[in-house]
Amino acid sequence: MPAEPMTDRLRVGVIGLRFGSQVHIPAFRSDPRCDVIALAGRDAGKAADIARALDVPSSYADWRELVAAPDVDAVGIAVPPAAQPAIIAEAVRQQKHVFCEKPLAATVDEARQALLAADAAGVVHGIDFIFPEIAVWQQAKASLADGAIGRPVHFAYTWRTETYASRTNSPSWKNRPAEGGGVLGNFVSHVAYNIEWLLGRILGFEGLVQPRDRRQGRAFDGVVRLENGITGSLSISTDAFLGSGHLFEIYGDEGTLVLHNSASDYVTGFRLSIGTRASGALECVLTHPDAGAAVDGRLEPVSALVRRFIDAIQGGRAMTPTLADGVRVQELLALADAAEPGPRFAESPSHTIR
Repeated sequence: MPAEPMTDRLRVGVIGLRFGSQVHIPAFRSDPRCDVIALAGRDAGKAADIARALDVPSSYADWRELVAAPDVDAVGIAVPPAAQPAIIAEAVRQQKHVFCEKPLAATVDEARQALLAADAAGVVHGIDFIFPEIAVWQQAKASLADGAIGRPVHFAYTWRTETYASRTNSPSWKNRPAEGGGVLGNFVSHVAYNIEWLLGRILGFEGLVQPRDRRQGRAFDGVVRLENGITGSLSISTDAFLGSGHLFEIYGDEGTLVLHNSASDYVTGFRLSIGTRASGALECVLTHPDAGAAVDGRLEPVSALVRRFIDAIQGGRAMTPTLADGVRVQELLALADAAEPGPRFAESPSHTIR
């Protein structure tokens, strides 16, 4: 039976001790309409310690106990991709609304099963694609829609940085592509979503290069073609010491638009620059303010998504983005990861990223 719209305070349980405690808990607490009442992690002692430090009333070593708790209305899931589908399936079976991380799963089939379960349960479901929530990115989309650079023709998307997992060769899932990590799960999942959100649906990939040596899972280069005829180059790396950062250059027939963040924080430091034939030079239009070293820049966009998640629950409607967006990205990741040489073209399911 579909979950009913609710008007009372939302009681939230969070699964995952790292990103869950660092971002999910403060993001949910930033909205006065909800209370974080439970935290779950694999280490019972650590879960209890973190819950105590953050003044969360209950802690669990088994996520199944949290999703079964009758006083939990919604679940924030911040665990590795391979672990998410099983948690989603059980949470929605228990009629809990779910807010998930990207990528949705380690495989397309698991992602699709998670979406089917959530839709069948009638609960609200959302996924954490953060970049469209940043004001600089929103201004970029508005500028493109207003024709600031004319008709977009081609683009170059570069995201070259050195992650902690790559630098330390940690045993984290982030270094294991088969578990939904590696450069595809960590970064290209964002890249694929961002391209479709800003420019249009991806038709396929060509000329892809992924290292098959010790750098496997840490670099991705190639060409992407969109259904509307726009083409672009991709160069993504998680092991680029002193890399150029996150750079999205969009070239139109009347100008150029550039989104760039050279800082280590995912969000803080983004600049939007636009140059036209009339101006003759790139000019900074908007910069994301520095929130300070003590604040994780991801908290602001995740909080915006959480507010929309709660709006949807209280209003009895869907939010954006949903697990359907997660499935779309998972299909694109699988396409990009295909071993066969030559062009790879996407199927065209009905879902479109907005």
